[in-house]
Amino acid sequence: MRSFVRHLLLSAFLAFLVPGLHAFAQENENFPSSLTLARAVELSLFHHPSLRSADANVQSSSASVMLARSAYFPVLSMTGSATRTEGAFVFNPAIPPRIQAYDNYTAALSVQQTIYDFGRTSGRFSGNRALLQASTYDREGTRENVIANVEIAYYGVVQAQRVVQVNTETLAQAEAHLVEARSGFSIGTRPQFDVTKSLVDVANANVNLIAARNGLRIARLQLENAMGMHATSPFELADSLGIPRFSMSLDSAKTVAVASRQDLLSARAHVRSNESFVTAAFGGHLPTLSLNGTWNWSGFNFPLQSRWNAGVTLSVPVFQGLAVTAQVDQAQANLQSSQASLDLATENAMLDVEQNYLSLREASDRIDATAQLIEQANQSLKLAEQRYKAGVGSAIEITDAQITLANARLSNIGALYDYNTSLIRLQRAMGVLGE
Repeated sequence: MRSFVRHLLLSAFLAFLVPGLHAFAQENENFPSSLTLARAVELSLFHHPSLRSADANVQSSSASVMLARSAYFPVLSMTGSATRTEGAFVFNPAIPPRIQAYDNYTAALSVQQTIYDFGRTSGRFSGNRALLQASTYDREGTRENVIANVEIAYYGVVQAQRVVQVNTETLAQAEAHLVEARSGFSIGTRPQFDVTKSLVDVANANVNLIAARNGLRIARLQLENAMGMHATSPFELADSLGIPRFSMSLDSAKTVAVASRQDLLSARAHVRSNESFVTAAFGGHLPTLSLNGTWNWSGFNFPLQSRWNAGVTLSVPVFQGLAVTAQVDQAQANLQSSQASLDLATENAMLDVEQNYLSLREASDRIDATAQLIEQANQSLKLAEQRYKAGVGSAIEITDAQITLANARLSNIGALYDYNTSLIRLQRAMGVLGE
């Protein structure tokens, strides 16, 4: 009995687990072994779950528009009934009850059409249509966020790869200096201190390389997460840490942001939506004019007798317990809130553009400065090595020169990464990323 229960539990677990593993394998079978930036963005736009959620929100808003539009069309309904009646019927108190039985059939076709309701229907329709526009802008904003996150994560991997390369070369330099120090010590031209110092330098370089390799692994995981899919085997990235130029002025960038940012477009759509809902709510104070018509068929036997009626109805609300007043107040408060949200979003957009614009300029200056620093550090290392070989330099000079060069190269890599990511964030702040 116990083995049967274990077998049953194992089967249930596998039935739950295997489809998930199969789906996971299917999802990742398209992950390329060599990844470019454009391919990473393309895959993320297909796989990332936030885009599916945004699409669902657009579909929901579209259904709300269809629901609001339905009030423009007539309501057509059909009813029918068949009843059987049996029992004692009293037609006159002076006459004894009479037992009777009969059938009764009725059918009706009715139509109702609102002719005019003083903006209630049109307000709801316009409001929901503006919400559909807002959800469309939100979906585009989500798309831009996915692109930005993938590109930033991609450059993070490229940066980590270059950091690993720098630390690998630094370790190689330290090991070469250790060989030279041991050789000098063996022939008596170098003290034991140089060997010990070289061993410390090798150990430090090895520790830095271990940390750099771990940073690369973490950067790869962050890229996979940003793409919404995970690789089942190692993959290579194309090194694309260049210096794309950006020549637009700050004022021009702000102007583009006001006109193009998806969150600002969405906030404006919410304001328009709430304006329409205020009109619709206020229409509750006003009459409704509608057209009604009914065609009836009834009788005890077939064929049934028919009749019809048609008319116009004017419904005037007199008192509804202040419900309409509360709805108007609520709609106006929502309008004020959406207007305040638009103002706040505009302020944040201007701050976002200016901060990333300044970061881009600062990173550009650092690229030039660190390039000069690398050149000077290379010269300093060459001089230190020449002095050491000539017997007038020390191991400390070599170490200092190696550290200075490594730090200069790392600073340059950091400046290139900051420039590219600042440009991505600036384009996203302007609302033009991915165009």
